[in-house]
Amino acid sequence: MVSPTDDDRHVSAITFAAEAGKHMLESSTSVSEVLERLRGFLPKVGLQGCELDATMSFLILSYWQPDRPTPLTVMREISVASPRLEVLAGTDALLDRVEQGQIDVREGLDELHALVARSGRSRVATRVALLVAVVGWVLFLGGTGVLTILVAVLAAALSFPVDWLVARFGLPRLATVFLVAVIVAAVPNLVKAFGVGVLVGPAVVAALYNYLPGRAFVSSVIDGLASQPLSSIARGTEAVLTAGFLALGMLLGSRVGAGLGIDYDPAQLDVPALISILGAAIGVLGIGYAWGTPHRSLVPVVAIAIVGWLPIVLGGSNPAKPNWVAFCIASAVVAILGVGTAAMQGSPPSMYVGVAILPLVPGFNVYTSMLALAQGQTNDAIAALADAGIISLSIAVGVAVGLSIAKNAITIGSQLTR
Repeated sequence: MVSPTDDDRHVSAITFAAEAGKHMLESSTSVSEVLERLRGFLPKVGLQGCELDATMSFLILSYWQPDRPTPLTVMREISVASPRLEVLAGTDALLDRVEQGQIDVREGLDELHALVARSGRSRVATRVALLVAVVGWVLFLGGTGVLTILVAVLAAALSFPVDWLVARFGLPRLATVFLVAVIVAAVPNLVKAFGVGVLVGPAVVAALYNYLPGRAFVSSVIDGLASQPLSSIARGTEAVLTAGFLALGMLLGSRVGAGLGIDYDPAQLDVPALISILGAAIGVLGIGYAWGTPHRSLVPVVAIAIVGWLPIVLGGSNPAKPNWVAFCIASAVVAILGVGTAAMQGSPPSMYVGVAILPLVPGFNVYTSMLALAQGQTNDAIAALADAGIISLSIAVGVAVGLSIAKNAITIGSQLTR
């Protein structure tokens, strides 16, 4: 028979594992990463053969104790919200400490609760970081004028209360991105209608960059490669729906300009290489900080984003003639560097790849399409959407190839060093 002490140990271990998995999933990482991490952890705390299943909605662990007729089962409901990357990294570090015997599972559970309770930037710091990111994305898109930067920051700031509004009336999460897109697209149009010389395109897209579904897109690819079709489809659907509702909001907001008789060229500006690199660095730094990237990982994330953007700069890609090969190579570089950095810092790869991939996401192409629709230019709209789709496909292929190369290299390297 199993002694009461063993029962307590198994209950504590499976409870800690369930709580750790829940918070890692809620920190907006890929399901396959969590499953892989927990499957390596469970045997080391005496839960050999523990069955594990997870989606973006729930996590279930079942352990058949010796000489017991029913399994010990723990279930946690998952509620994914804004990324909390410091929780993701901190939880992963706690799992390491328990595995290495530095603390037991009970102490690990107490520290996990304390980590979640104290984590998160202050609301003011998060808002400021997001506005700094907007400044970076304006530069990235070629809007170097002070007025364009100020209007983009104003549009982003006016969209902040939407989160409260959606929560207050219990609206679906997608309502947030739709309403934000309407506000962000309408504000620069209204400002331009008053005769202010603002570059509407860069202002709109820069303010919306914080809402582009780059992390969901990357997580979908990671889960697909790891034979997790349900979570891959769920994440992919989330990315598509988010982009769709952003597009609908941009379409409605852009009609404000069309209704006021504003007519302007939707093409992205020819941005000098140094300006685009500086803008990408500032944008990624701001979003990374707002999403809770640990301080030690901020510089690596920015560096990965910059190196990943170089193939686009060197390939001479532009919205009028996107270089699909350059996007594929760039996303592969981001994936390889993300996995390599994660291995060195002992963190999940998606924490790096999901943030550093943002400069590659085709936000301007989607905006161009919605602007063309608002102005009644259907053919141009279809062409821009097609470009966005092909860029997205190129990114998916590049990320998949990069992840495979990096993970295989790490596996071979670990075998050679044994």
